[in-house]
Amino acid sequence: MPPNAGKFAKDLDEELAEHEEPPEDEVPGFDPRRLLKLTVVADAPLGDIPGLSVVSQEGSDVIVLLASEAGLTEFRSRLQAVAEGRAATRKELLFAVQAFAEVTPADRTGPALVAEGTPTGARFRVDVELWPLELSNERDLMLRNFASDCAGMNATILDKVDNHAILLQRVETNSAGLSLLLRMRDVRLVDLPPRYQLDFELLASDVSELGEIESPPEDAPGVVVLDSGLATNHPILAQAVGDAQGFTSETDTGADSSGHGTLVAGLALYGDVEACAEAGAFTPELRLFSGRIADSTGEEASEFLENRIERAVKYFKEAYGCRVFNLSFGDSRRVYAGGHVGRLAATIDTLSREHQVLFVVSAGNFRGTEAGPADWREEFPGYLLEPAGRLIDPAPALNAITVGSIARHEGSRMAIRYTEDPAYQPVARRDEPSPFTRAGPGPVEAIKPELVEYGGNAFVDVRGGRDLSPGRELGVMSASASFAGGNLFAVDRGTSYAAPRVAHLAAMILKEHPEASPDLLRALLVAHAEVPDAAKLALSEDPAKVLRLLGYGLPTNEGSRFSSERRVSLYAEETIDANQHHFFELPIPEDFSGQPVRRTRIISVAISHMPRVRRTRMEYKECGLTFRVVRAKDLQAVLQAYRRLKQGEEEPSLPESDFLPKPTVRRGGTVQCARRIHKQIDKRFERKQYFVVVTSKVPAWAPTDEAEPYALAVVIEDRSETDVRLYSQIRLQLQARARARV
Repeated sequence: MPPNAGKFAKDLDEELAEHEEPPEDEVPGFDPRRLLKLTVVADAPLGDIPGLSVVSQEGSDVIVLLASEAGLTEFRSRLQAVAEGRAATRKELLFAVQAFAEVTPADRTGPALVAEGTPTGARFRVDVELWPLELSNERDLMLRNFASDCAGMNATILDKVDNHAILLQRVETNSAGLSLLLRMRDVRLVDLPPRYQLDFELLASDVSELGEIESPPEDAPGVVVLDSGLATNHPILAQAVGDAQGFTSETDTGADSSGHGTLVAGLALYGDVEACAEAGAFTPELRLFSGRIADSTGEEASEFLENRIERAVKYFKEAYGCRVFNLSFGDSRRVYAGGHVGRLAATIDTLSREHQVLFVVSAGNFRGTEAGPADWREEFPGYLLEPAGRLIDPAPALNAITVGSIARHEGSRMAIRYTEDPAYQPVARRDEPSPFTRAGPGPVEAIKPELVEYGGNAFVDVRGGRDLSPGRELGVMSASASFAGGNLFAVDRGTSYAAPRVAHLAAMILKEHPEASPDLLRALLVAHAEVPDAAKLALSEDPAKVLRLLGYGLPTNEGSRFSSERRVSLYAEETIDANQHHFFELPIPEDFSGQPVRRTRIISVAISHMPRVRRTRMEYKECGLTFRVVRAKDLQAVLQAYRRLKQGEEEPSLPESDFLPKPTVRRGGTVQCARRIHKQIDKRFERKQYFVVVTSKVPAWAPTDEAEPYALAVVIEDRSETDVRLYSQIRLQLQARARARV
């Protein structure tokens, strides 16, 4: 509450009076309500007065609302009552507002339009985002009014995206039309269309012979590559291709327009093409599908990429039951700097939940700042954590798995040829972050990227100063679209080639667990991931830097798919009601705490869910799940600790065990993981048990009538040379519990 409530209310009322009438140059909306921008106390509960409708939260302390004449009158009457010395009603509402302002053309100008200015030429294209009103009748009126306005100013609507999270129109116009669009009441943002840039410089190598390649089983899971198309008759791919479709036009055949899609597809099908080539054996275990969603330039024409992706997802899900989709695209002009996510990320989040599919997306490639590092090797990897090196759209998508890149190879051809010449140096050593990978965090400080895979490296000729060699030879080997010319394989680098390796692993998990949901796939992937020691050392073992650049680390193939006596995976798929807790007791086997006392044992816990999202809310998620791992004598002790929670309290008095990262660090993500490493266990360990407590929290503005599905994965492992039987002992424990329940 302000120190002088009367003066505060009087000043605010006078300021509001100045904004009762819209600006003279504003293009009217579909109804007479006023559009106002309010500076408020962070996370203020506004919208309780009839006639004041929040349409967007533009920051923790800035909201935009539509206000009817009656709503403004009521708000002003309450201010005037306080200014006259009367008691305030709903003080928390009145005193939350700090200032009123108009939504200006500058507020509506997107980052690419700010950076590049108005395009040259008589006519050009812009993307116009309208306020995503929640009432369908208001949306319809707004769309019709917008179409009428565009027709009146000789602007052509080419395509649109209309879903729960976002409302977009692609418009062809001129400079005068752009000026009008920036002054329309119903317009939230105007920006230039994305330019999804791809690197296609390939370093080819020949493979003289291939063994006989058989087709995968008919019931093998499918992995879908949404990219530049596919060379379907490539010798190592042809037997596994289930379907290849084009979604860029009605005449699109789905052929690879650039080679990028075929490179990505080889990795999605085999995971490690280089290892297969070295072994001389290609045995596809998955079915491969391709959706061509980009042309050879990597730019869009009259249609939204979002619509192409949605059509592709519907087609491959309905026709073939595909559930794993790889998207190795990134718009370098849309660097995520916090706040609202990009429109493609929001679309992916929506499609993931609606169609129950897993998107695996690349983090994007960082080319350095405009000036570039003065010395790539000396400044590596610090420059990757600069603001310009953050994720690019759609990598911040919360319901997807985002993949960064680490280096695999160190020796360039020049270094091998001139063994005595020290000039040719790799930027990164094996398992360190790739020199081009991008960093998080994601929305609501979520850990992003969640995973990393091998995506390539670069080298420098130290005699050449700061110039970075192309160094494609230190990239990733995969199938070449130009194989007819004699090169079956090509080498390239980028996070584009790290992502399909994770998509491959996700589909391989489906091979062992056909009924697994996308949530379970994500939980298993992160529960079996680990940051390589070399990467930790490169980042000075700073936990915050490690999480920003590498997430939970590099996933393991065997561990994610199978259990053994030394490593056991447990999982559950459940639904949880709003603002409730679920409790799980972990079955810790006898050999885990047995002799010898000093040895390495690890417990990893992961949860995953795919909430509905609201792009105009800073919280973004309509539901947030968190978990804590606690130690207690029995379940009753845990239940009592949570029953004693007072209203507004989130954490019980029961302390959390030493699992890292902490809940406050990991809670922003929709897939979260924490790990406890036991180096030594004494006799007191068996006096208490481990319990996982999953908590659902739904914000006040979100619906609470729908239970939230989620998956929980737990990994218990022993990394010593001790002879242990973890799997057998856990199995007996679970069988005993089942008998007790019966």
